[in-house]
Amino acid sequence: MTPRATGTLSLRFKGIPKPALPSLPKTLLALALIPLLAACKEEAPPDYGPRPVVSILVTPSTIEERGITGTVTAATESDLGFLTAGRIITRPASVGDTVSEGELLARLDGSDLENTRRSAAAGVSAAEVQLETAQHTLDRVSALQDRGVASQSDLEEAQRGLAAAQAEQARASAALKRAEDALTHTELKAPRDGVITETYEEPGTVVSAGQAVLHIAATGEREAVIDVAEAAARVLQPGDVFEVTSRVTPGIRTTGTLTEIDPVADATTLTRRAHIALDNPPEGMRLGALVVVRLTGAREERLTIPPALLIRDRATPTVWRVTRNGNGDTGTVSAVEIETEDEPGGTLRVLSGLEIGDEIVAKGVNSLKDGDSVGARVQQ
Repeated sequence: MTPRATGTLSLRFKGIPKPALPSLPKTLLALALIPLLAACKEEAPPDYGPRPVVSILVTPSTIEERGITGTVTAATESDLGFLTAGRIITRPASVGDTVSEGELLARLDGSDLENTRRSAAAGVSAAEVQLETAQHTLDRVSALQDRGVASQSDLEEAQRGLAAAQAEQARASAALKRAEDALTHTELKAPRDGVITETYEEPGTVVSAGQAVLHIAATGEREAVIDVAEAAARVLQPGDVFEVTSRVTPGIRTTGTLTEIDPVADATTLTRRAHIALDNPPEGMRLGALVVVRLTGAREERLTIPPALLIRDRATPTVWRVTRNGNGDTGTVSAVEIETEDEPGGTLRVLSGLEIGDEIVAKGVNSLKDGDSVGARVQQ
């Protein structure tokens, strides 16, 4: 039976001990644990050496020796418009036309203005009649008062009537004068010899007083305009003399004098426009011609730096100068006090303390201390 067989098997293995696991020596156990303990320790970060530093090299602000391409423009340009409102009936001038001083450029319809003048003239006639009547009235009342017939109040009333008539006559005369002046302003004439460079309104357009109708560029005085970098703009001064050469025909040349530099840089090119008045410009340097300009004479070298290089919270202007080792891979920083003055454009001119070629820290200047090690140079 099944229960008996089960009991026979349990008696057969009863009292037999279980085999024991072999034991390892303590030395071998310790050796086996060493790799496990080493793996548990954090690995030390690798040593990359001194961190790189963002810096600049001190260079002088000078004008480039190569020529700068510019364009010949008119020294005087202006928008022209009528001094009175009206409808344009003709505009003989077009873009590109060369005009002489006093030449007709456009004309307004003067019919409405003529009607206004006639109405003003009629107003003057009526005011003169009223003035004459008021004067006769005053003379008559004065004579009656002398004979004791008219009262003082009658005399005063006549005097007030004369004053009112005089004021009305002055107002009417002024209105007539304005109407007559308006008629003389129906013709737009060239104020000087020049070239029409742009037109804004066509015949048939109703314009208001002062509204631009066309643009004229004078042909008498001409200038060359060039775009220069900020560093060069800080060095240039009004009165500097340039040599100006035609780019198409190098044999055509003249000289020019710097008159002004635009105070604000172009938002796209970050350059500033310089205006150079041409001395006796030759015929080949017409408006729009391309020219090459070169500065004549030696220029003073100026060392300039951005204000952001200065260390904050220092009593005197101070910068970090980098001294490199032999191979230039690493170096140390040291604080250098400098003397500066403000320059146009928000920069600082260095008067003393730095020399051409000095490496100056440009980023993180407030996180360094004297003697810190730095790595390779990184340009901004």
